[in-house]
Amino acid sequence: MAKSFFFFLLFSSSLLGAGSFSLDQISSSFPSKGFEDRIEFWKAIFTEYGDREVLIHDQNDVRLIYEVVRFAREVRDDGVEYERQRKELEKRKKEFQRLFEEIRRYGYDSEKLTKTHKKIIRLLESHGYSPSSRLLRELGTNIRSQRGIKEKFREGLIRSGQYLSRIETIFKEHGLPAELALLPHVESSFDYSVYSKRGAAGIWQFIRGTGRRYLKINRSVDERLDPLKSSEAAARLFRENYDTLGNWPLAVTAFNHGTNGMARAKRRFGADLGKIIQQYQSRTFGFASKNFYVEFLAAVSVARNYSDYFGPLEFASPRLYDTISLKRSHRLSHFTQIQGLTEEILRDYNPHIRADVWQRSKILPAGLEIHLPHGQGETIAAALETVPAASGPILVADNGAMGYRVQDGDTLLVIANRVGSSVSTLQLANNLSNPDRIYPGQFLLVSEASERPTQYRVRPGDTLIEIAIKFGTSLRQLQSMNLIDDPHLIFLGQVLLIP
Repeated sequence: MAKSFFFFLLFSSSLLGAGSFSLDQISSSFPSKGFEDRIEFWKAIFTEYGDREVLIHDQNDVRLIYEVVRFAREVRDDGVEYERQRKELEKRKKEFQRLFEEIRRYGYDSEKLTKTHKKIIRLLESHGYSPSSRLLRELGTNIRSQRGIKEKFREGLIRSGQYLSRIETIFKEHGLPAELALLPHVESSFDYSVYSKRGAAGIWQFIRGTGRRYLKINRSVDERLDPLKSSEAAARLFRENYDTLGNWPLAVTAFNHGTNGMARAKRRFGADLGKIIQQYQSRTFGFASKNFYVEFLAAVSVARNYSDYFGPLEFASPRLYDTISLKRSHRLSHFTQIQGLTEEILRDYNPHIRADVWQRSKILPAGLEIHLPHGQGETIAAALETVPAASGPILVADNGAMGYRVQDGDTLLVIANRVGSSVSTLQLANNLSNPDRIYPGQFLLVSEASERPTQYRVRPGDTLIEIAIKFGTSLRQLQSMNLIDDPHLIFLGQVLLIP
């Protein structure tokens, strides 16, 4: 059976980009000197190479591209194809490790060297390297792969039309450079509802801990998925990073690596990001952190000159909406009974409302902010005043927490069953030593009890051990609950029960 890929060696960095990077494309706040090669590499990833193309290259010197592997199929939403390609890429990387080791062992003048060995040597020499035994050993351990995202970047450009102008306004109000509003091209391709396999969410890819510093994250809402509220949070974080670190290269890198981590690096090596990248050794300061700033510079360059790479584009229309805050709980049906308002429209305008609301409770709690089509907010708010309050459990959003207001006749067991929790969990969350001592009107915290999902749908690149770590359970428990004998045999779209 014929393989679905072919490869070729690149011997010049000239194939990396459509043109050299120009300093006048970025403001003086974002210096690019010393990063030109990395910028060209990422511009090529964003504009020349697509989902079916993977570059095998050196992780420290991205000019050293050893191979471009071209697959016949894309991997999007195809877990089987993703796994097949992953194995093929691992095989190709090991092949290059073998080649480097053979060159090191044989020596440069050996008759045992093949044409492939000699091409690698010429590639190194063309970029100023004098191959030594030590260098070859190091290069053999530096091999990594990078998939192109040309299609994804183009889609992100189109999507950015919905909110980019308002994000730029938010950043201007915080006294921030406008270029920072383009960082979601790196983080999420302006995918407003995306979750990463590590639990980061939204266009700014806030992890839960960072998100909670600025945003509401509870049983009903995850404001990391609200494009404007999360952008407000991003602006605050950028301002804090800059005030702490003193320059934008460090502040941008801190958005990925963390403010404290970059502050430690600055104390040891000074404020020059280039020097930090070369000298700072940390288990968490890897390829992603080292390249975050240059990815940003490349993304700004491409976004500002998109027609040079993608031709004319029709951007998504700006998304305008009205926002109302619910004075009391409402069933979802109260909204969908209003003419012209469907659940699909509500979901589209409110990505921050969690799936549990749409799929399970069907109740929008008091205090929840709802986005509605522009010009319809007052009319819909007035219409809601005419419908009866939601019956059943009355969920309330209170200071970022999701809770339950105790009703006459309630017991903790009844409440636990209503909100999908347990008596012991509710006791712990609310510091209740006696489960019988609750009273009407009391606010009980339920967000911590109900925050973790009970199910998870497998996504491209997921492994069972990563899913277990993500949800704070063990691999054995996850296998047992889902009757999985081989932890390697999971498939895209598979629904897993979470212990």
